[in-house]
Amino acid sequence: RDIGVTGVQTCALPILRIVFENPDLMLHNFVLCAPGSDEEVGALADALAAQPDGLAKNYLPATPKILQSTPLVQPNQKAELVFTAPQTPGRYPYLCTFPGHWRIMRGVLVVD
Repeated sequence: RDIGVTGVQTCALPILRIVFENPDLMLHNFVLCAPGSDEEVGALADALAAQPDGLAKNYLPATPKILQSTPLVQPNQKAELVFTAPQTPGRYPYLCTFPGHWRIMRGVLVVD
């Protein structure tokens, strides 16, 4: 299962609005990461599964490599992010950090 969008490309607009809708029966989130950090962030999120407060932390590891994130979104609910787009050109991965999901629920935001 993927997040629903496998790629997004930005233009000259500095503000992005992302509406993340969860049509699934499980909890999911949307996490935008620094370029090249998706494996590291995913592994840190998986490690939170072994911690008693992992769910309370929305499986969001404390790392500066997470640039933007929603909390875990309940089934059939949505969350919205409004933020300034990254200014440095690159490929910014996004993923779901619910344990194990990041391996297949991922995509990339391309900044030209």
